Amino acid sequence: MALRLTAEYVNGALKPLEPLDLQEGTVVTLYIEEQGKSNRQQHSALEIADRIRQSVPTDAWDDMPTDAAKNYRHYLYGHTKEDD
Repeated sequence: MALRLTAEYVNGALKPLEPLDLQEGTVVTLYIEEQGKSNRQQHSALEIADRIRQSVPTDAWDDMPTDAAKNYRHYLYGHTKEDD
């Protein structure tokens, strides 16, 4: 499940501004983006791609298809795979 929410930092903890549909004890990963900054740094596409790459567990890359460019229709729409 992916969820984007706004929270306030109060007394050393992040407090969501709206209720969360999570069970007590659920472990989540947070990406913090400070709002209201006029001098926000712009990131290049390569920096963004690298950040996404780093967020994928190392062993998960072994399970990624190596023919995704050739067979993208198969992976996106379920078409028959093209032969090598």
